[in-house]
Amino acid sequence: MTQFETEIYLRYRQIIELQGVGMSVLAGGASPAPQRVRIEDLLDRYDAFCFDGYGTLYNRGSFVYEGAQDWYTMLRAAGKEMRLITNAASDVDSVLAADAAKRGFAFSEAETISSGSLLKDLCAELRGCGKAVREVYYIGRETGKHVLENCGIKAVAPAAEPVEPIVAISSAKDTPETYALAVKILKRPGAILLVLNSDAWAPKIPDDDGVTVREPVSGALSERLRRDSMCETNGGDGCETYYLGKPFPAIWEKVKCSLPVGSRVLMVGDTLGTDVLGARVAGFDCALVVGRNVPAEELETDEKALGIRPDWYL
Repeated sequence: MTQFETEIYLRYRQIIELQGVGMSVLAGGASPAPQRVRIEDLLDRYDAFCFDGYGTLYNRGSFVYEGAQDWYTMLRAAGKEMRLITNAASDVDSVLAADAAKRGFAFSEAETISSGSLLKDLCAELRGCGKAVREVYYIGRETGKHVLENCGIKAVAPAAEPVEPIVAISSAKDTPETYALAVKILKRPGAILLVLNSDAWAPKIPDDDGVTVREPVSGALSERLRRDSMCETNGGDGCETYYLGKPFPAIWEKVKCSLPVGSRVLMVGDTLGTDVLGARVAGFDCALVVGRNVPAEELETDEKALGIRPDWYL
């Protein structure tokens, strides 16, 4: 991980701990090295398997990672509960489920839980505190506006400012102009930053030689905005920031409510700072797919930096 990426995920961990998740839940950095296993080795250990989407099962377009379809087919045949737990906020859950199905992973809408689906509850909470959330300055994919619309929120024009100083980020689709305007908005009194996708870095599709390149995404953009919003107006603390999705607790409560009581759950993902940390928050076991968002040669260093380890390596 870059130093910036490490700082972001350590900030996430600190926020979660301040929300009341104890160190005993997040412990794991000093545990014995996880075993390297195959999914079939874990069939008898777990009743439910939760999968990250991008970087674990598939990537942009129609790209599917080798072996991922076999995992899906095997678990369906074994009658296991399955969930798609994604930080993608590029559309509503029904569309995300349909997109996964086009790639060969037929998760139903009820089996699909995205970070964007948490926005409605957050908006209700903010409105209950007297904060109007009716329009926002939005940076992200055009289809991400469907998530906002589903919550009764309008995205203002790219060159306009919302009445209330609220910026929403779902992906790193900024330009110098949109970034500058977002910072201006976030320096206004009472400004709010809504991070619809907390992923800081993500892997691109491997090149022809099998090399995976990683790139900063929405979580990194949001942290840059948060830091650049620090000014006299907000006492140097920056805008008020709300994070949706993994690793934060709200998404895991939704996952638990969707599963049979007492299920033994495994979270499978490619990212230490969202999937593994998130599984620890949920109280789930976790398996890390090595070599995508965590290069194998950086694994030990990254685990020590974040103080977390998965139960298994895939």
